Amino acid sequence: MVDYKSEYQMEEIFQAERTENAVRTDYDKLLELCRENGMDYNWAKMFVKKLFENERAFAPSDEIKKWALERGFYPGRVEMYGLNDDNYQDYLPDYSYFMTHPLNHHFRKWLDKLTLKYVLNSNGCESTMPEYYLYVENNGNYTYLMDCPQNVKRDKDFILNLLKEKKLLIIKPNSGSSGGRGVMKVEWVDGNLLINNERVSIEEFNSIIANIGNNIVTEYCRQHSELACIWPDSECTLRVVMAKLPYDEKWGEAKWHNTVAYARFGAAVSGGASNLSAGGIGVGFDFETGKLKDFGIRLRRFCPDGNYICYEHPDTHVDWKGLSLPNWDAARKMIDCLCQHVASLDYLGLDIIITEKGIKICEINTHPAADYEQIMCGPILAEERSKRFFAYHGLYNYDNKKFYEMYEASQ
Repeated sequence: MVDYKSEYQMEEIFQAERTENAVRTDYDKLLELCRENGMDYNWAKMFVKKLFENERAFAPSDEIKKWALERGFYPGRVEMYGLNDDNYQDYLPDYSYFMTHPLNHHFRKWLDKLTLKYVLNSNGCESTMPEYYLYVENNGNYTYLMDCPQNVKRDKDFILNLLKEKKLLIIKPNSGSSGGRGVMKVEWVDGNLLINNERVSIEEFNSIIANIGNNIVTEYCRQHSELACIWPDSECTLRVVMAKLPYDEKWGEAKWHNTVAYARFGAAVSGGASNLSAGGIGVGFDFETGKLKDFGIRLRRFCPDGNYICYEHPDTHVDWKGLSLPNWDAARKMIDCLCQHVASLDYLGLDIIITEKGIKICEINTHPAADYEQIMCGPILAEERSKRFFAYHGLYNYDNKKFYEMYEASQ
């Protein structure tokens, strides 16, 4: 067992039991080499963390591992994607994808959750954002936002009293995890407080609220009833990734292409969260029609039997085969409108809730994941427009063999 002491290896993932396969790698050394080779400082940390997770979940032979690494893939991708010499170029490689960060350059500053509310407050996009009530600054000071109700007294109990009025709120980090508890669904039900569906005392609640710097408090948006039939205990969020195609003419209007589209449902093991990283289930869908695909995906570490493909919800046992997303035509039109409104950006990972009345944007990611997504939605580079987008942004400028060389140096 290795004694991990660095900032990277103090991450929560490194508190888990290490497999014999994983401890052979000096992740600190690999992190250092990635940064030296030009990978974004913070993204290098995520890149190495994902490699660690992949090495825990899959155990390919040394021959397969070398083959994958030389082509820029985490070794487990060979099994996940069914990679071989004939098809690997259709899949977005892990190494060069991380090396392209940032795809949005300085405009990515628009994409923190607070700024986004202001950015989308015009040009027909106003309805896409939930109501924003409060921003808790890094030092704990309160900044009351544009939708804050005037009748709730602005004192130390403001959040609790706001909750009593609204019954449901979301408290979430403005950017990243802010070193806190992540996204919290907060409820007031018959005099009881619940955080992420678990009851807490008022004393516990006040203790949590006292430590939520860089968090925003917003309206809770309920999913459409048709989606609640699949999983009712938390909201289904869509991940829709849009890429702005290179201009044919400098004065032309921006044109957008969908690279990835899937729905995410919470599960018992995820505590209700829909994120795949928490144990949620992803189901791809056709961007043109909104029709859900027959199968879904869970991250392998949440599958005791190792089978990460599922054909029904593991808790509710609802089969989504043949179902389509409700209100999808209207949702698509609003996505098109939104993309044109923020056309200075190039790459948008939209997190969307479909409600009874339309769509709500939870957040926009600047460089969303592209791993299990390529099982749910198909190989990204097999689509010519996606390939053109990534070529324009320098994907093919990086030598994927460097990944293998750095990996070998870290053993």
